[in-house]
Amino acid sequence: MRWDSLFEDLESQLQAQLEAQFRDEVAENIRIERASEDLLGRLRTLLGCTVNLHLSGSVEVGGVLGPLGKDYLCLEAETSNLLIMQKVIRRISWSPRTRCSPPTGSEPTTIKVPALLRGLLRDRSQLRIHDELGKLLVEGTPTQIGKDFLSIASHPRDEFPRESSITDHSIVPLDAIGWIAIPKGY
Repeated sequence: MRWDSLFEDLESQLQAQLEAQFRDEVAENIRIERASEDLLGRLRTLLGCTVNLHLSGSVEVGGVLGPLGKDYLCLEAETSNLLIMQKVIRRISWSPRTRCSPPTGSEPTTIKVPALLRGLLRDRSQLRIHDELGKLLVEGTPTQIGKDFLSIASHPRDEFPRESSITDHSIVPLDAIGWIAIPKGY
């Protein structure tokens, strides 16, 4: 009968409209989700991946992306571990064939830079501190971490920071730091 075909046609049109509306809603939700993602969220997907960071001052470093903080990231390079402030990152690149081995607990840490530096102070780590353009500001062992600065004692690389080996003391405002290199094997 004619009524049957009319109702079937109307039902199929309604079904097609509902499916199109659903596809449009899904696409809009994806656009909204992507537009609201921040850099930290995007970097979280690269944890454990080998990446190249292009920093201000035309500096390029490569390594495995490690822990992330609100305003910094950690990178394990071949010869040193790097603490890089987000403000100096100009571009991040990686190969599409990069295999990632994300660490457990891939949530960004709430540890702030001064607390992280205090850990390096406790470990008596030797640091190479660079400014935002890549220029080496100072090299040595931290002696104090304040709220917005760090004090560092400079000494020869192959010596411990004893009073007899210290060549000078420096204070570096935390805002002046672009990145910090912690040599491996020290």
